[in-house]
Amino acid sequence: MYEGNKNYDASWRDPYFERAFEQLGGDERAAGIVDALKTMYTMYTDDLIKWYANLYDPYYGAFYCTTSGKENDGFLPDIESTMQALDFLERSGMINHLDRDYRKVLTDEQKAKIVRFIKSMQLPNGYFYNLIMDQEVLDKYISRRGRDLSWCTNFLRELGASPTYDTPNGMKGDGLDKDGKPVADYVSKFAEAKTEEGADKPASCAAALNNYPDYLENRETLLAWLEEKVPIKTGSYGAGNLLNAVFREIKARSDALIGAGADYSLCDTLINWLNERIDENTGYWSDKPTFAGTNGYFKTITLYNVWGYAYPEPVKVTKSILNGILGDEPSTTNICEVFNLWMALCFTIGNVKSFHSPEVRDAVLNEINEVMYNRGRDAILNTYKKQSAYQMPDGAFAHRVDRCLLWHQGDIPVGTGGQEGDVDAISKACMGITDTIATALGIKPIPLYSEREFKIYMDILNNAKPVIKPNTKLKR
Repeated sequence: MYEGNKNYDASWRDPYFERAFEQLGGDERAAGIVDALKTMYTMYTDDLIKWYANLYDPYYGAFYCTTSGKENDGFLPDIESTMQALDFLERSGMINHLDRDYRKVLTDEQKAKIVRFIKSMQLPNGYFYNLIMDQEVLDKYISRRGRDLSWCTNFLRELGASPTYDTPNGMKGDGLDKDGKPVADYVSKFAEAKTEEGADKPASCAAALNNYPDYLENRETLLAWLEEKVPIKTGSYGAGNLLNAVFREIKARSDALIGAGADYSLCDTLINWLNERIDENTGYWSDKPTFAGTNGYFKTITLYNVWGYAYPEPVKVTKSILNGILGDEPSTTNICEVFNLWMALCFTIGNVKSFHSPEVRDAVLNEINEVMYNRGRDAILNTYKKQSAYQMPDGAFAHRVDRCLLWHQGDIPVGTGGQEGDVDAISKACMGITDTIATALGIKPIPLYSEREFKIYMDILNNAKPVIKPNTKLKR
C-alpha cells in the first residue's frame, strides 16, 4: 500500500477547495464534504506523475501500461495505454494553460511516431492488431478488436491522419503504409459501393456496406448473435463490455443498411432487445444490485447515450447506484467496482437530461441531490476507503488490490503481476473518480495537478531513452 509523500506540497489546491465550499453552500455540511474531498486528494502526489512519465517510449512515441512491461521482454507499448496516458495529460489539470489539448504538447515528430505505430498495426481487413499478437488470437476477442479499432481511428482522426485501409467503423484509408509508401493490396471499399442508380454511397456508409463482421449481415444475424454471445441477464458486465466495444461498428453497419434500402435499424433492434431484459426491481439487467450489476449497466448505458435513446428505468437504476456508492459491499475484484458506480451515476444524469421528460429528469436529479446533500461526505469517504486499497507502493493505482494488470482484454500481455500500478487503473482512479464526484455534487472539478507537475512530467519525457527489446518478436 502507498504510504504517501509527505514532501508533496498540495497547498496550490486550496483555492479550488474554497471554491467548492462556496458552491456547496458555505455551511457546516459543505465543510464536511470539502474535508472529505481533501482526504481523497491526499492520494494524488507527484509520485504518480513521475511513474506515469517513465512509461513513455520515444522509439514508438507510445506508452507502456506498466513499469514491468517496459523493463522486460515480451511486452510493447499499446494503443489503449497511450490514449489513456494522453487523456490523463489533458484532464489532470497539468495542461490547462494549453487549452487541455495534448496535441499542443507533442512535437510533430512525436505525433508522426504515433501515427506510424498505429499504421503498423493495421491489416487489410481494416482492424488493428497488437504487434506481438497473432491475428487469429485477437479475432476471437471481438471486444478487444473493437476497442482497438475505436482507439486507433479516434487517435488518427485527432491527429489529422488516415489509416492505411478502410475501417469497419467507416474511416477511409489512404493506401499508404507506416512509411508513407503505397501498399499493393489497397483497394478502397468506398469507391466500390454504389446505389442502384449508380451514385457513390457516403464514405462511412460505403465502408460498412462492404466491410463488416458476419453477425452484422442483417437484423436476424444480429439477434442470433445477441442470444448466443451476449448473456446480458446472467453476465451483464462481460456482455456490456462486448457491446461497448462494438457499438460503433453496429451503428456504421446500420446506417449502411438503411442507406441501401433496409426498412429497419440495427440500433433499434439492439436497444429493443436490451429493454426487454431489464430487471423490474433493480433497473439493471442483473436482478441483484451488486458491483457486477452496476458494471454491466455502466458499460451498456453508453449505447443509449451515444445513439440517443432514453433509458427505460432511470429512477430505479439511480437508487441502485446510490445504494452501491454508500454501501459496504467490499471491493476485492478490481478497481472498476469503485469507479463504475460513480461513472454510471453520471451517465444516468446525462441520459435523463438529454432524452427524458422534465418530470423524469427532475425525479432523478432530486434523488441524487438529496443523497449528495445529506450524505455526500459519507459517499466520498466510503469511496476513498475502497479506492485506497488499490494504490501501490509506487504511488500509482493497480487494477487489482494485490497486483497490476497482467493483460488487456484479449490476452495482450502488459505486466508481470507485481505490486505496481497500471495505466488502465489510473484512468479510473484519478479523474474518472474525482470528476464524476464533482458532477454528482454539482461543483466544478478540482484539478489533480498543475503546471508545476507538468514541468516534472515533461522533463522526464524529454530525457527518455528508446527501449530496445531484441528478444521481443513482432508479428508484423
